[in-house]
Amino acid sequence: MIGILTLLALLIAIAAVIFAVQNSTPILVHFLAWQAQGSMALVLLLTFTFGVLFGLLVSLPAVIKSMRKVSNLTRKIEEKNYLIENLDHNLMEATNQIKVLQVTQKGSQTEINSPDYPEDMPV
Repeated sequence: MIGILTLLALLIAIAAVIFAVQNSTPILVHFLAWQAQGSMALVLLLTFTFGVLFGLLVSLPAVIKSMRKVSNLTRKIEEKNYLIENLDHNLMEATNQIKVLQVTQKGSQTEINSPDYPEDMPV
């Protein structure tokens, strides 16, 4: 993966050098009261850079909001998983207690139904 990214960066750098060599014509740029002269490639590169930075700056609040939302949802998932584990543990304990009670009841019923006691005698 790193090799592919390195190759891609190298191809972009080569394309940028070719672009700069082919577009080295000096141009004059006016902005409000400001005026500058530079090569067309440099002006386009600076324009692109400012555009990217402005785009990142504008999208930053949305990125921060989504990161917060992901963090909150991750925390809620962890809380729910903890709750599920506790409920599962409680269910296992209750199941074990039911099994013990069933075994105890079966033992009690065999004592009640034993021939030592008359069946019509109240228990």
